[in-house]
Amino acid sequence: MSLPEIEAGEDDGGVDIAPEGAIGAAIATGAALACLSCGAAIAGAYCANCGQKNDDMRRSSFVLFKDFVKDTFAFDSRMWRTLGLMAAAPGVVPTNYSHGRRSRYTPPVRLFLVVSFLFFLVLGLTHTMFVAVEVVAKSPAEIAADRARLEAAMREAGPAAQEAIAEAARENEAVVIDGETVDCDIKTRLRFFVRPQDVKIDEDKWRRCAESIKRAAKVEIENDESDAAKPGAQEGPDEADIERGFERVLAGVNLLVADPTAFNAGINTWLPRIMLFMAPVLALITAMFIRGRDALLFDHLVLALYSHAAAFTVIGAAIVLGQFGVPNVFPAAMALLGVYFVLALRRAYKRGWIKTVLSSAFIGVLYLIVLTSVVGAILVNQIWRAAA
Repeated sequence: MSLPEIEAGEDDGGVDIAPEGAIGAAIATGAALACLSCGAAIAGAYCANCGQKNDDMRRSSFVLFKDFVKDTFAFDSRMWRTLGLMAAAPGVVPTNYSHGRRSRYTPPVRLFLVVSFLFFLVLGLTHTMFVAVEVVAKSPAEIAADRARLEAAMREAGPAAQEAIAEAARENEAVVIDGETVDCDIKTRLRFFVRPQDVKIDEDKWRRCAESIKRAAKVEIENDESDAAKPGAQEGPDEADIERGFERVLAGVNLLVADPTAFNAGINTWLPRIMLFMAPVLALITAMFIRGRDALLFDHLVLALYSHAAAFTVIGAAIVLGQFGVPNVFPAAMALLGVYFVLALRRAYKRGWIKTVLSSAFIGVLYLIVLTSVVGAILVNQIWRAAA
C-alpha cells in the first residue's frame, strides 16, 4: 500500500511550527493531547478528527500582532514561486489554486493585499500622483486652426453669430459668450500616474482662462435670470445658488490644476478601496461571458484577485521605470496587461483563441466602463469637496 502524496507546506515541505506554551511543549515531548475543539486524542499540531490546529492562541498582543504581520506580508518562498509562475505562465496559478492545488501558492487575497500595499507604497515614495491636468498655451497656428473650424461651423448660424465671431477674433483670438471674452487659448490634458515636476502648467494662461470663464458664466446666469423674470416664464433655481455652485466647481478644478498634490491627497484615500471593489466586479463581468462546470464564480474571483495583483506589479514597475526617464512606459504597461489577461483566460478556461480574444475584449471594455465611472465619480466628488 502506497502512502498518499503530501504537498509541500508554507516552508517548502517543512513541518508546521508547533504552538507555543504548554501545548507546544507537550507536542515536542510526544505527550498525548486532547483536541481543544472536539476532545479527540491527537499526537501532533493538528486534530485528525476535526482538522483544527491544537492552539489556543493565548499569547501577548505584541506576539499576535507580529504573527499577523508576518503571515500577511512576509515574502516567503511560496510568494516568489507564485509571482514567478504568474509571469511565466499567466492563468496557471489561479487554475491550480481554484482546483485544489493550493499549498504551493500564496492565497489570492494575501497576494492581492501584499502587492497592493507595495504598489501604494511606491506611489508615496516616488511622489507619484494618480491624476493631474497639464495646461500649455496654444501656438498661433493652433489658434488659427481653431478659429477657422469655429467659423466654418457657425457660418450658417446667421449674422449675429458671425458678428460675435468677428469680435472674438479682434479680441485676442478669444471666444465670446454673451459679450464676455473667454480667453482660453490653452490646451489641457489629463495625465495619470505622473510626478508633480513632470506636469507642465502655464499658470498665467490658466488664471486668465479661469477668470474669463467666471465672468462669462456670471453674465450667462444673469441673462437667464432676466429671461426667467419675464411674464409666463417658469421658475428656476435661484441665481445666487447657481453662481455659488459654479464658483465652487471652478475652485475645485482650479485646485486640481494649480495644486495637484493637495488634490490627490484625498483621492489616495479612495484608490485602495476602489481596487478592492473592482476585483469582485471583474469576477462578475467574467461570469457574464465565461460559464460552465470549470468556470464557477469562485474560479472567476480567484482569477480576478491574481489578475489585479499582476496589474499592481506591472504598473508599479512602470512607475519605477518612469523615474529613470524610460519613454512610453505606461502605454507599454497597458498593452502588456491586455496580453496578459488574454493569456490568463486562455489557460484558465481552455477556450479557443477566437472565443478567448472576444471574451477578453468585452470583459475589458465593461471593466473599464465601470472603473472609469467609479473614478470619475470620485474625481467629481473631490472637485466639489475641494472648495468646501
